[in-house]
Amino acid sequence: GVSAVLWIGTIIWAFFAANTTGMPEGSVVGRSGIVDERAFYALNTGHKHPILAEDYLDYPRMRAMVETIARTPEGGLLLPSASYDSWFVVPPPGPLEEPAEHVVFFLNLGMTSMNVGLDVRVLDQMGLAYPLAAHTERLEDGRIGHDKNLYPDWVVADTGMIDVRPWLPFFLDEDWVADAKLAITCPETQELLTSYRSELTWARFKQNFQQAFDFAKYRFDRVPAYELERCGLVTPEPPK
Repeated sequence: GVSAVLWIGTIIWAFFAANTTGMPEGSVVGRSGIVDERAFYALNTGHKHPILAEDYLDYPRMRAMVETIARTPEGGLLLPSASYDSWFVVPPPGPLEEPAEHVVFFLNLGMTSMNVGLDVRVLDQMGLAYPLAAHTERLEDGRIGHDKNLYPDWVVADTGMIDVRPWLPFFLDEDWVADAKLAITCPETQELLTSYRSELTWARFKQNFQQAFDFAKYRFDRVPAYELERCGLVTPEPPK
């Protein structure tokens, strides 16, 4: 009967679904913006089924990240370098009575978080785990889910790490970091940060509820100098 036909059809469909690769590789992002994520990570880790934390230590930069954290007990901000075997570390201001925390700024949140301790903060430039990045203006025609990109200068400013050379990596600019430190004081941005960083009291809950729509639509410019202009703040004078 009809049920038998449906049952046989389901079996045939399941067989082909289990043995057909919808996207032949994981290294090309098509016009749709969709990529075979499993194939991508299998290719880049060298593991056929990368499901364990240790599998992702073979992903570029992951093993180096773990080793860098172990070598810097004083803490610091880890920024990825062009090399897959090293990270830049922006140190905290010292001297410190106790070690500062480590902060990792990297796109791939899952594999990073799986391979660090709970005392390490993991932030991303897209804003999935970093509200500051999430509230930047969207990159026009950017790939969905990858259409925001917060500059690392903001993270140096936000985490309070040393913001001058020679401790800054070569690709960061002291003036940009100085602008970001001032731009982050924009009252609207401070309200946003306070909404999730302050203690969750009953008063805070009510205020967040009342301002939920305002917080949701708030956006700022990811270029610090442009954000200073948008917020009406004065650009700091360069050091003489």
